[in-house]
Amino acid sequence: MDTAEEQRRARLVIASNRGPVERRTGPDGEVVRHRGAGGLIAVLGPALASHGGVWVASALTEEDRAAAREAEGSAPDVLVLPEGPIGVRLLAHDPEAYAGYYGAVSTELLWFLQHHLREPGTPRTADADLHAQWGHYRTVNDAFARACAAEAQPGGTVLLQDYHLSLAPRRLRALRPDVRSAHFTMTPWAEPEQFAALPAELRRELVDGLLGADMVCFLVPRWADAFLACCAELGLAVDRTARSVRDAGGRAVAVRCFPVGVDETALRARAAEPDVQRYEADLRALAGDARLVVRVDRMEPSKNIVRGLDAYARFLQAHPERHGRVVHYVLAYASRGELEAYREYAARVETLTREINRTFGTDGWQPVVLETRNDFGRGLAAMALADVLVVNPLRDGMNLVAKEGAVVGRRGPALVLSRHAGAADDLAEGCTLVDPWDPGELAEAIEASLRLPHAERALRLGRLRRGAAALPPDRWLAAALTELERVAPEGAAGAPGGPEAPGGSGGPVRPDDRCPPE
Repeated sequence: MDTAEEQRRARLVIASNRGPVERRTGPDGEVVRHRGAGGLIAVLGPALASHGGVWVASALTEEDRAAAREAEGSAPDVLVLPEGPIGVRLLAHDPEAYAGYYGAVSTELLWFLQHHLREPGTPRTADADLHAQWGHYRTVNDAFARACAAEAQPGGTVLLQDYHLSLAPRRLRALRPDVRSAHFTMTPWAEPEQFAALPAELRRELVDGLLGADMVCFLVPRWADAFLACCAELGLAVDRTARSVRDAGGRAVAVRCFPVGVDETALRARAAEPDVQRYEADLRALAGDARLVVRVDRMEPSKNIVRGLDAYARFLQAHPERHGRVVHYVLAYASRGELEAYREYAARVETLTREINRTFGTDGWQPVVLETRNDFGRGLAAMALADVLVVNPLRDGMNLVAKEGAVVGRRGPALVLSRHAGAADDLAEGCTLVDPWDPGELAEAIEASLRLPHAERALRLGRLRRGAAALPPDRWLAAALTELERVAPEGAAGAPGGPEAPGGSGGPVRPDDRCPPE
C-alpha cells in the first residue's frame, strides 16, 4: 500500500445505516444538508468529531445517492460539526437490495423482534420470500464491510452500529483480520423465547455475524444478559465470569455494556440558539398559563404513543379540574413512512388525538397538540418548557430524550419513564417508573407528577442530571475504545486468543461493571 493511500485511510471508522447528515433539495432548488434524525446520530456525531475519523452510512435520499456516486474513488466528504470535522462515506445501494435489507429484514423483522412486538412462539417460516430478503440483508452488510475495510488504516478500529449491520463484523474479519472491531446494539436484545421467532438457521447466522467482532456491546446489562442467554440456547459456550462467549470456531468474544449519556455543555449551548428560542416563544404562546405535559418521539409502534394518549385521556376523565390548565404537547416526527405498519400507527395517533380534542376540548383550550415535523430544535424547546416529560416506550435500548429533557428542562420537569427503557437503569432514582402496557398507571403518574412539590422536583432533577451526564458521548467512545484495545490489544489478527478476565488496565473510564452480573 502506498503512503498516500495509507494516509487517506482512517484510524477510526464508524458504520451505521443512517449517517450524520442527509441532503435534500430546498424550496429554492438548492441542495441543503440536514442533521440526521435519531438517538444514534446524537451520540455518535459528537463522539466521532471529538476523536476524528470516517463515518460510513447508506445514502438515503436521491441527493445523497447522487453525491455518493460522484464521490466514488475519492476522499470522504467532510462534515463540520460543532465538536469538529468528520469524514462521511455514503453507500448508494441497489434499491431492491436496500428495500429487502432495511424494510423487510431490519425493520419489519429484527426491530419488531428486539422490541418484543412479535408474539412469542410464532416463528416466521423460512420460506422463499424470507430467504430472498435475507439475501439482500447479506448483500448490504457485505457492502458495509467492504467499505469499512477500504477506509480503515492498517491496525485501525471499526465500530459497527446496530441491528442493521449484524452480519458485517464476520465479513469484515474475513476481509481485514488486522483491524480491531466492535459491534454496538443500540436497541434492546430479545429474550430467547422472542428470539425463537426467527428461524434457527438465521438465528445462528445472526449471532455468528456479531461474534465476528472482537467485542459485542450493549447499552445496559439486561440487554447483554438476553444476548448471552440466546447464545447459550444456540449451544455456544458462555463464560459469565469473563463476560465472553466463544463463537463456533472457539474464539472468545468480549461482551460489554456502555450506558451512554448526554453532553451537558453542548446540549445547553444548542438549546440557547435562536431557532430554539423562537420555538419556545411559540410554545409559550400556544400553552398560555397551562402546564405542559411533553413527549418527544419517533412515530412508531415501540414508542407506545397510542397508549400514552389513552393514558392522557384517562387523566382528563379522572381530573376535570385540570381541564384548561394543562396541554399535552406531542412531538412525534414521521418515521419509516414507506412501511404500512408505520403509516397505520401514525393514523391511529392522529385519530386518537382528534378524539381527545373533540371529547374534552373547548373553544379556548386544545388538550393535545400533535406536531409531526422532525426538528431537533423544536424538540429541545418542548423539553425546556416541560412540566412533565413522558417517556413510555414498550422497550428501548436507552432513550436519550429522557436524559436530554433532564439537562435542558428549565421548569423542574418531572420525568415519567417506562421501566423497560434502558435509561431506567441510570435514572430510576429521579423519576417515576411505570409499566408501559398500563395506561391507567401512566394516567396516575401524570397527575402525581403535576402535584410534586417544588423541593421534591428539584431533588429529583438533580439526580436525573447526574445520571444523564454520567457518560457523555466523548467519554462513552473513549471507554469503548479503551476496552476494545484491552480485549484485542494487537488487533484481530494478533489478539492472544480472546478477552482477558475482568481486571487489568483500562484507564479511569470503564464499561458498566454490572454487565453481565458475575
